[in-house]
Amino acid sequence: MSGWHKIRPCWTDADEYDVELIVRDPRPVDGLTRRERLLVARGLTERAVPAEEIARIVGVTPRSVYRWRSEGFRQAA
Repeated sequence: MSGWHKIRPCWTDADEYDVELIVRDPRPVDGLTRRERLLVARGLTERAVPAEEIARIVGVTPRSVYRWRSEGFRQAA
């Protein structure tokens, strides 16, 4: 594990309550961990939100959202 990952374990930290709030009221949010971004993207995908809108909300490119979808959001599990 790299030094950066030891300082900030971005794959294991997620605030489920915050994720649910963002999914219910989708608006751009800063400061999400990578796992939270995946969880929000999965929740919004389940609600048929377009990839471009999901990307805007979680602060990534639409290509990232398409990739996460094709991988089945495996990293968020």
